Amino acid sequence: MSPRDGRISRYALTAWILGAAIATLLLGAAGWFTFWKNSRMAALEAGSGLALLQQGVMEFADRGDGPPVLVIHGSPGGYDQGLVYGEELRRRGSRVIAISRPGYLRTPLRTGVTMEEQADAMDDLLSSLGIRRCAVIAVSEGSPSAIELARRHPDRIASLALISPLADSLGRKPIASLGYGILHDLTGDLGCWWLCLLLRADPEAAFERILALGSSLPPSGCRSLARKAMADPLQRAFLSGLALSITPLSPREPGIINDNTQLKHVSPLPPGSLTTPVMVLLGERETHSSREEMKAFLSRLPRAESSVISSTGHILPIGPEFGEDWDRIARFLKTEGSSASGTP
Repeated sequence: MSPRDGRISRYALTAWILGAAIATLLLGAAGWFTFWKNSRMAALEAGSGLALLQQGVMEFADRGDGPPVLVIHGSPGGYDQGLVYGEELRRRGSRVIAISRPGYLRTPLRTGVTMEEQADAMDDLLSSLGIRRCAVIAVSEGSPSAIELARRHPDRIASLALISPLADSLGRKPIASLGYGILHDLTGDLGCWWLCLLLRADPEAAFERILALGSSLPPSGCRSLARKAMADPLQRAFLSGLALSITPLSPREPGIINDNTQLKHVSPLPPGSLTTPVMVLLGERETHSSREEMKAFLSRLPRAESSVISSTGHILPIGPEFGEDWDRIARFLKTEGSSASGTP
């Protein structure tokens, strides 16, 4: 064998070893990803129940004892996100019923495509659980269906708290909803897996990304909030739970796409059509709804009280007054919803 042939053989062997190593790494990563996704799906299914309603199937979780509070998630989300928001209420003595809106996780989209249909399905779920009257807390793009629930079934809903609500129609942009933007940016379940890995390796960086959603806060502001959250076990659990509650995205995709379509044309509330007491929590640096839109939105809620949390964006509540904010929400829901009852 000539020296040249020897060099070629060595190059070929090196290339083969390198290719085999890359293939092994790719196979290992694929196996890791599959294990992660299967584990997440198994945990999600184990944590909830299914109710057969007149409109179809609805997934829900029921935690705690005390006055009932229905928690309606945003986009993306599911009952798991509802439990994240409901945990602080459960700790303050409430019974939390968290649902998956139609198109999210195990609630089929056909259970309720429009916000009106979703409201009727939620009312039917409460009836099936023997809940005559309850308080409601809704987040972001879950607010239109919550408002429809209070408007269409006022005897069922004692009080309504809205966190970073959608104040107006999303408009004509192809990617209009916050959830659809996340679906696009994370590129599906692989992106969710990466987010979960980042959450383990560098939670502060993951929190910064979460807090930047729908916010005009500069990177330094998001970083400051993330560091403060890291120092508070309750806030750290809250943000970690929110991050996990969008993963995986594929079983939430029908709901995300439906929200992006349905919420482009939301009819303004007619004056006097909603008589339920309402609390609205807003971030000072919120960008998902403009100040003008929010001002018009609040003007159509005659029994609303609003609270602006300084130095925050769309993700609420967060910051140094985390506990006080939840105390205020819980107090409002219990006081205004004092007639809430789990007895039919």
